[in-house]
Amino acid sequence: MIGCATAPPATPAEKEPAPAAAPERRARHGASAPIPVPTPSTPSGVLYRVGLKSDLPELSYGAAGEPWVVVSAGHAELLRGPILFRPESAPTGAPRYSVQAAAFSQEEPARRALEKLSADLQVSGSVAFSAERGVYRVLLGGFDARGEAEAFATKIRDSGREAIVFEGTPRGNGPASAAVIGVTPEDGSRRRLASPVEIYPAPPGPGVSGNVSVDEKPYRGSLLVSTNPRGTLNLVNRVDLDQYLYGVVPAEMGPKRYDEIEALKAQAVAARTYALAHRGQFELEGYDLCATPKCQAYAGFSAEDPLSSGAVDSTRGLVLASGGTFADALFVSTCGGRTENVENVFVGEAAPYLVSVDCGELSTTTLAGARPRRTPPSGWSGLEWRGEVLAHHSSRRRGGRAAWVETALRWAGIDRKGAPAASLAAASVYPSIVQDFELADARALHLGGREQRYYSESPSATGRLTGAARDAYAFLLRFRLGAGEPLPPPGRHLSEEEYAGLLFSAAVRLLGVTEVSGKFLSREGANVWAKTAEGRVGLPVDPDLPLARRVGDRWFASSSLTLRAGDRLRWWKRGSQVLAVWVELDPAGPSFERDSSWTEWVRRTSGRELARRMSARVAGTEVRDLVITKRSPSGRVVEMRVVTDTAEITLKGFDVRQALEVPEMLFTFSRTRGPQGEIEYVFLGRGWGHGVGLCQNGAYGMALSGSSYDAILRHYYPGVEIVAASTVKASARPSLR
Repeated sequence: MIGCATAPPATPAEKEPAPAAAPERRARHGASAPIPVPTPSTPSGVLYRVGLKSDLPELSYGAAGEPWVVVSAGHAELLRGPILFRPESAPTGAPRYSVQAAAFSQEEPARRALEKLSADLQVSGSVAFSAERGVYRVLLGGFDARGEAEAFATKIRDSGREAIVFEGTPRGNGPASAAVIGVTPEDGSRRRLASPVEIYPAPPGPGVSGNVSVDEKPYRGSLLVSTNPRGTLNLVNRVDLDQYLYGVVPAEMGPKRYDEIEALKAQAVAARTYALAHRGQFELEGYDLCATPKCQAYAGFSAEDPLSSGAVDSTRGLVLASGGTFADALFVSTCGGRTENVENVFVGEAAPYLVSVDCGELSTTTLAGARPRRTPPSGWSGLEWRGEVLAHHSSRRRGGRAAWVETALRWAGIDRKGAPAASLAAASVYPSIVQDFELADARALHLGGREQRYYSESPSATGRLTGAARDAYAFLLRFRLGAGEPLPPPGRHLSEEEYAGLLFSAAVRLLGVTEVSGKFLSREGANVWAKTAEGRVGLPVDPDLPLARRVGDRWFASSSLTLRAGDRLRWWKRGSQVLAVWVELDPAGPSFERDSSWTEWVRRTSGRELARRMSARVAGTEVRDLVITKRSPSGRVVEMRVVTDTAEITLKGFDVRQALEVPEMLFTFSRTRGPQGEIEYVFLGRGWGHGVGLCQNGAYGMALSGSSYDAILRHYYPGVEIVAASTVKASARPSLR
């Protein structure tokens, strides 16, 4: 790693498997001459292997005529695409097909399912990991012909389970069993090369791609094509560790949304640590980690962003350590307000740094403002709140409607004196708005017969208004003079606040007043700092500013506001003058993770659908009952009994989430009935993921409130050390969580 005196000693994850047979190359006229073997770029000192695809019967790589460097057993040559890679045929009589009967995100339930299915169906099988899907597949049987495999799959489906035919069967205990790959480039010459075969970009030149790619997605580094224990091909990206992290951090925390550098730095350190703690986890498959969220999401070169890459660079070489070894730095999108002890979720021992911690509550600051004239117990409508703001700014002049009109016209930039409505009757108010804001010509041009007929359709949008009042009301509708707020119903008198609010709205619609939104960051002296689409801005505020808190569609005026980092602020301004500020209630409350979309969720599922989801775990066609038998101190369901129409099973830990297929284990449920009387279950929950370790949305909230990356890491991983990776000893076995 960068910052290390020397590269770490080789581990099994770094060693190239020895070829099972000497490579055989067919000489032919025009065959490419050997070239130097490329030297991988390793600024961090560690080459990492990321599984991208599993169990390919063959691979065609590269566009027609496109040059690539192909390396096997220390020999390199330049070949042109399309290049066909195909594993050598299995020994005579070896089966070619098996049947996938189930898939799980964790290995332990996959092996339990294999044991059950093998006993039920009287057939042997195996568990194989899929890199692109991030699941452990339960494979049953071995068949010479696809038709035989299809017949067995049909038998499984008839028992109420899912099944698909899979090409490949177990053939050994490692990736290099009879590991020879046939390679055929564009010119048709065929080679038998020892697995793995590595693909590099050709030396720079016309028509040369600068990166390897898979499914039109570019990746740094090289690609390894290797045989796996099932005799099919795996496709692996071999890349420098930090360059790998360039594609991990933005895939896990998109920097366009999570745009706080301290949160991204915390993610970078956690991801680097996770990669090193799990190095070699899938060694039998020929790689270290997969590219899916099962491991940690990795999106390659196209996902890179200067902000997230900067987070990787500024924490270069730093990892989390506990007891002298790499911490198992698990992380999760949204923890639901509190993280979980690892032993309650995953198989394995407890870890002192993977314990339940409160996601935290944002600290507060107070903003003082003007004392409101009054606030009804039910609050103001949006239109009435605008009226209150206009009245406040008009109070220093002569009071009343005439002052409101004068202020609104001045804000709209209209240099003339207007006349207030003679009364608050609709027939008086709406024509006066058109006249005061010089909109008569606009009404005549833009309010045509088509619109008038449309508004008059039953039930009429203009009510019983007639003549000029009807036309004025219709024009205000047509040009949305409510500026985001509905007009009062046409058939009644307006309140004083509504009339003032219409005047204010006209100034907004005519772009004399601007509404701005942002996230509150901090209070510094006379300025409130907020993050807007244009960046960080300071709002000059004074103690005479109208303030309010918005709850739903009601505004509650107040002489002070309690603000937290990330609060959604809105304000009106005219030029540099701030006219009013209000804060919106966040239903997710004051927790660090409240920006997440998963602070709450609801799922409704039938008992039959639940039985289908659990078919590999328990027999039955309908789940008749669910019984929570244990909750963790954080409230998560960590043990549940499932009763079907024919059997029952007890689910534990993360398998609860996987079996039910719900976003998190932090839930309650109720047993209900569907439209036809069928059993249904309604789940109400919080969070997304497993709940262990760093909460990504919580980290973002902490960063918004001013926390540094190391404070974030120490909050979610209590007791860890943040050290250079060169000082940490790798565990004898990689973490399998």
